[in-house]
Amino acid sequence: MGKGWAVKVMMMSLVVVVGAGDESGLAKECSKDVQSVMTCLSFAQGKMEKPSKECCSSVSSIKEEEPKCLCYILQQTQASGAQNLKSLGVQQDKLLQLPSACQLKNASVTDCPSNFLD
Repeated sequence: MGKGWAVKVMMMSLVVVVGAGDESGLAKECSKDVQSVMTCLSFAQGKMEKPSKECCSSVSSIKEEEPKCLCYILQQTQASGAQNLKSLGVQQDKLLQLPSACQLKNASVTDCPSNFLD
């Protein structure tokens, strides 16, 4: 099995992990955004020092078009999906660094309205 297959499996795993336990429908609404963040996987796993341009473009687009989904994704790293993300090799602190690493203003989890995080 090729490297592309392994990446696809990890992508689907992350979508499932981040959406686990969400009964509000936000997981479904944000699933395409979760998939687009997969361009950041190497950075989130600590394999790259800086996120790629494609990664930052994805994160920026989510912030501009669906800020609640960016909040949701960031919040999930601290909630129910945190342990499962670790099992995929994702470093929680690296994932939370994405907004600042991509130089996005007002895009950290602390900038998220509390109603997105409940």
